[in-house]
Amino acid sequence: MTFQSILFPDTEEGKTKPTLETPAFFADLNLDQIIEAVTAGKEEYNLKSFFYTSLADINTIRYRHEIMQDLEKKVLFGKITSFAQQMRLMREHLPQIGKLHYKYQKASWFLDATEAYCDNN
Repeated sequence: MTFQSILFPDTEEGKTKPTLETPAFFADLNLDQIIEAVTAGKEEYNLKSFFYTSLADINTIRYRHEIMQDLEKKVLFGKITSFAQQMRLMREHLPQIGKLHYKYQKASWFLDATEAYCDNN
């Protein structure tokens, strides 16, 4: 199953490959500096490609604006922030399991990761 971001409606445009390289004009407009500041500390999410990928469909642009307006609501933004923190915690726990040697210690770390995930669902 391919991940589809909420930043795209359920259209073909949302299924296109993201642009991974900084567009040439970003440096001229200092957009590269803005994107660096916005994504600082969030490298694990690979957000830069969302800024680099051009939107060609007006409906997708409107949809993106609606998403950003929704994120201005403090309650929703708080829920999404909490979810992201718990997912980060889960992703920190899972690799640790492979480094452990004892069966019950592995099970404990797995349960902690599961608990972090389930607290948000």
